[in-house]
Amino acid sequence: MKKIKYILLVAVALLLSNCDTNDDGFYSTVYVNVPHLVSIAPHTSNYTVGEKLYVTADFSRYQDENGKLLDLYKTTGATAFTFSYVIEKQVAAATWETVFVNNNLLDVVKGQAENGSFVNGICVYNSTDETYEYNVGFPLLSAGTYRLSYGYNSDSTTEVEIRSLSPAKRLTIKINSLLAGIDSEGYYNFTVN
Repeated sequence: MKKIKYILLVAVALLLSNCDTNDDGFYSTVYVNVPHLVSIAPHTSNYTVGEKLYVTADFSRYQDENGKLLDLYKTTGATAFTFSYVIEKQVAAATWETVFVNNNLLDVVKGQAENGSFVNGICVYNSTDETYEYNVGFPLLSAGTYRLSYGYNSDSTTEVEIRSLSPAKRLTIKINSLLAGIDSEGYYNFTVN
């Protein structure tokens, strides 16, 4: 009887050890590299109190993937892609605090945005010109030294991770998009006067 219990215990342990804990495999995630899909406007190192820093993304549903045309919309069924970023203000020599503003203070020109411990940006599909669009201004309300990082939900400091909001049972695409205008640690640094 003891032998059967041990054999069953070993069999169950083997079965459980072979379970797939890789969420990407479970959710059918594909990675694509497309540079410079997200940018900052105006791209300057000096702003004035009261101005807004705009983060923008406006990319076609059709993207080149290793010489082949990839239709993001047809492949994923997604009417939106999401990415995140954080704006921090320096409060001491090596101390940074996340800047929070109410959602109603964000200037949402295109797409959607929610501000909490980070800004969740949503690029919404525009069927007229077949692009995913995001253009949101973050108000700069006080003077100081600031930085913006796209690495809140990403392992990379040089890329922003843009993820499709695909319907259930559809392929999810994560676009790793190389960024311009950031330092070696992944920050866009600026001053507000």
